[in-house]
Amino acid sequence: MAVEGSLHLPAVVPLYAAGVSWTLMYDTLYAHQDKNDDMKLGLKSTALTLGDWSRPAIAGFGAASIGLLALAGYDVGLSRVFYMGLVGTGMHFVWQIATADFNDRINLTKRFVSNQYAGALVFLSVVAGKVIVI
Repeated sequence: MAVEGSLHLPAVVPLYAAGVSWTLMYDTLYAHQDKNDDMKLGLKSTALTLGDWSRPAIAGFGAASIGLLALAGYDVGLSRVFYMGLVGTGMHFVWQIATADFNDRINLTKRFVSNQYAGALVFLSVVAGKVIVI
């Protein structure tokens, strides 16, 4: 893309949307830490907006992110190694969502911070998907 001097929208749009979906996922987990303070102050957050629907919505954001990353990877011709890494990322997302305790700030902080590992896995998957062809 940058090497070619062009913007390849069929890859860029799903990649951008994946980033938005992922951000909504981890930010909603994070927002549950402050929901009581937000209610007292009259602030709005995804945690308050989604309420009891938070877990299914977070799962949807995570699934959308993985699906959109897969679409972007397909469009730029990444190898199967990339998709293996995405499976690992998806499993990490499942762990975050399944074990999130929306009333435990420490639990939620750990899940929020763990996204650095998910990001590293996506990065390594992209690099490996470009370098290793199987």
